Amino acid sequence: MTPDEGRQRLYFHIGLPKSGSTYLQAALGNHREALKDRGFVYPYVRQEGMFLAAVEMVGSARRWGQDPDDVAGTFAHLLRRGRRLGGTVVISHEIFGSAGPNRIEAMREQLEGFEVHLVVTARDLGRTATAEWQEQVKNGEADTFAEFTAGLLDGLPEDPADDAGFWRSQNLGRLLERWSAVAPPEHTHVVPCPGPGAPKSQLWERFADAVGLPVDVVDLDRVPRSNESLGTAQVALLREVLVEVGDRLPQPWHSRIAKRWFAQTLLTRGRSSKPATPSELAECLTPVSRHWIDTVRAGGYQVHGDLDDLLPVAAPEGSPHPDDVDRLAQLDHLPEVLAEMLVRVREVSARAEGLDGDVAALTTERDALAAEVAELRATTWRKPGPLVRWQGRVRERGKGHSQEPGT
Repeated sequence: MTPDEGRQRLYFHIGLPKSGSTYLQAALGNHREALKDRGFVYPYVRQEGMFLAAVEMVGSARRWGQDPDDVAGTFAHLLRRGRRLGGTVVISHEIFGSAGPNRIEAMREQLEGFEVHLVVTARDLGRTATAEWQEQVKNGEADTFAEFTAGLLDGLPEDPADDAGFWRSQNLGRLLERWSAVAPPEHTHVVPCPGPGAPKSQLWERFADAVGLPVDVVDLDRVPRSNESLGTAQVALLREVLVEVGDRLPQPWHSRIAKRWFAQTLLTRGRSSKPATPSELAECLTPVSRHWIDTVRAGGYQVHGDLDDLLPVAAPEGSPHPDDVDRLAQLDHLPEVLAEMLVRVREVSARAEGLDGDVAALTTERDALAAEVAELRATTWRKPGPLVRWQGRVRERGKGHSQEPGT
């Protein structure tokens, strides 16, 4: 596919997870009008439009607390909207990247008619591992970091299988292979996340270069902070809370209450050091990263940034392991969190009491109406209406006409 064939161009950002995707989506979503003025369309209608399209096409709606019937057709709707609005279309969500071959083929069929460019953002595996562990805890898994990495590293080769778990969504080499059915290497853009300490604007600059966007189309000061990560103390506290909750918060309540409100809204107020990559983990993951770098360089993919940024960076010597948490640090900001929870319980209770009053009033009104209807029915039964009286007169006349003449 080439631009001179007259196809509408579409940049399809498919992950990887934990590679700054939420930040990039916030930048795009908050500047849709500015993008449109430059000939670009970010075509969602509601805030979670891209997310719903991704869980639909990957087939993971129930895992994310969604009804498959409610999300059906969301991806097709995004494409229709992009076609209707014209210009260069940008679609972005990291969940797309975990799709298997059959799901990718289904997306490829719907993308017919577009000149498709894939955009793959990737982060060094050390920081990705700590971020993925934290995300799994937010999603309800109470494993320690040691337990999480034991499964990740067990028999790890340079090119790990991607049939399940961490590597299903985090194997850059296999992802590029699977998605080659949608776009060739010359239309596949690899964007390495900048290394630790780099300004956050650098990720946007690399992504904008991949998509062909002017860097200044987005005011980065207006991009809200989102998907704030937790410190090690807050992750430890969350794990303990999850053990106590057990299975009492099934989906979608876990996502709404435990993850979005408790973890991502309340616990982010606490401050502690972020989980850092232990040196032994960085050493084990480095061969995988080097394999990816070699694959990208040999494959003719378009690179925007420095591929060496994909190499894991170990925490400074003497840094604590993510599971080594000072018990007192877990109490940081906890009184504030509990106070907020008490206030919210009061608000919910007051709202429930108000609803109880509304229900009582509606019940009284219903009973009064039921009594009135019963009385009307009884009155109608005792006093025949006009139709009944007319039918009676007709019957009386009929009897008179049926008498013999002269009698």
